[in-house]
Amino acid sequence: MTKVAIHAGKTGHVYVHDRATGELIRFSEAMVPQDGLWTLPTKEGAKMMLGANGGVEWSPMAIHPEARLAFAANLLQPMTYHVEASKYPGGKLWLGGAFKTIPSEKQSGRLSAVNIDTGKVAWKFDTDEPLIGGVLATAGDLVFNGEANGLFRAFDAKNGKKLWEYQTGAGVNAPAVSYSVGGKQYVAVASGGNNQIDAKRGNSVVVFALP
Repeated sequence: MTKVAIHAGKTGHVYVHDRATGELIRFSEAMVPQDGLWTLPTKEGAKMMLGANGGVEWSPMAIHPEARLAFAANLLQPMTYHVEASKYPGGKLWLGGAFKTIPSEKQSGRLSAVNIDTGKVAWKFDTDEPLIGGVLATAGDLVFNGEANGLFRAFDAKNGKKLWEYQTGAGVNAPAVSYSVGGKQYVAVASGGNNQIDAKRGNSVVVFALP
């Protein structure tokens, strides 16, 4: 056994590093299509399937140690990358170019489970909206994830089967948390939307009791 650090990146892989040295041990199969991953931008615009946000953006993963699985929320946003002359604005965001969504191509998301011992993708669940927010896994073999359209879902951790969903009314763009009170388990999640992918705004924290 090796003590490791595991993280997912915008490239759409899950990476495993030696925790003490930082040495890369392995990276997983691609969780999402990677067309044009290393294509350089052009004046006309070069297509990149992952888009500027990922793969996995800042969304935290979840780990199920017994199932040996890591769960990652992915964005699939086809974009074109452009070289454009732009003056440095002095301490503000400066990209030296631009990235633009492709109106004719669908933007979507994918919840992926990756075996942390082999790097193989164990299962995936495709969503209508790009996923940004995070994932929760429980010892009861449940995985929770929310979508920008307001849906909050529970999955079977081992096979990816959707078990339940609830419409919260605003974008679920935060990771859920689980806790217990008086011996009863609860799952809570923020439903507030997100500016980065323009999800519907809200102002709620929704709490569910597990049976």
